[in-house]
Amino acid sequence: MADAPINAGSYDGINFNEWPIEKLFRPIFRRKSLVPDSDYFDKKDFPVTQDLEDNYAVILSELKPLMERVGEFAPFQDISPDQSRISDDDGWKMFFLKAGTYRFKRNCRQAPKTMEILDRHKDIVSAYFSVLGPNKMLMPHEGPWCGIIRIHLGMIIPEDGESILVCNKKEYRWKAGEAVVFDDTYQHFAVNLSNHNRVVLFIDFMRPLPWPWNWVNWLVLKSARAVPYFREPIKRHKKWEQRFYGLGASHAKLL
Repeated sequence: MADAPINAGSYDGINFNEWPIEKLFRPIFRRKSLVPDSDYFDKKDFPVTQDLEDNYAVILSELKPLMERVGEFAPFQDISPDQSRISDDDGWKMFFLKAGTYRFKRNCRQAPKTMEILDRHKDIVSAYFSVLGPNKMLMPHEGPWCGIIRIHLGMIIPEDGESILVCNKKEYRWKAGEAVVFDDTYQHFAVNLSNHNRVVLFIDFMRPLPWPWNWVNWLVLKSARAVPYFREPIKRHKKWEQRFYGLGASHAKLL
C-alpha cells in the first residue's frame, strides 16, 4: 500500500448502493463469501489475476492503437448518467468491452486477443479500458452491488506523478502489469497526480459464493438488464458507436 495519505475529508462520499436489494444482501454476501471479507483481497484467491498479469504485454499491444483515439473515448458519465456525481467533465473515459455480460461487439473486435483472455473466465461480467486523465480525481463513492468484486490491471501508469486508489481509507499505487483486487462497495476514490493518462483494465468479477447464494447473485445481475440503470447506458453507447465508427476511411482500420 502507500506511504503518504490522501486526505478526502473535505469530500462527502457518494452512495450509489441505496437499492433495497443491495442493503438486504450486502451483509449476507460478505458473511457467506468464499474469500475472506476485506477491502483489498489476496490475489492468490483469484487465479484470474495471474492470467491477466501473464498476458499484460498482449493486452497492451491491443490497447496502444486504441489510445491513438483516446480523445474520442466516451466520458463515463455520458454513457452512464449516474456517474456524473463521481466525475462531471471529460477527465474519466472508458472504452467498453462488456458490461453486465452485454458485449460491445464492435469494440471487442478491436481487441480480439484481450477478449480471448477475458472469455476464459466465466465470472468476468464486465470489462473496460478505464482512462483517468491528468490531474484528475474521482469523487469518493461506493459500488452499487455487493455481488461484484473489482479487479484492475495496471496498463499505462504515468511515471511523472502518483496514481493512487484509496479504498476504505487504504491506499494502493497502480503498477503497470500488476493486478489489484478490491471490494468497491467500500467507499473508494481514485486520483491521478500526473500530467499523463492513467489506464487500467477495469473488471467486474463475480464474488465467490456457495450455492444457493451464487445462483441468487447471477439472478440479480441478469435481472438488472431490465432496469434503466443498465438499459440507458446501452442506448447511449450505441449512439457513441455511430460517431466513433462512422468517421470515414481514415479510420477504416478500426472498423
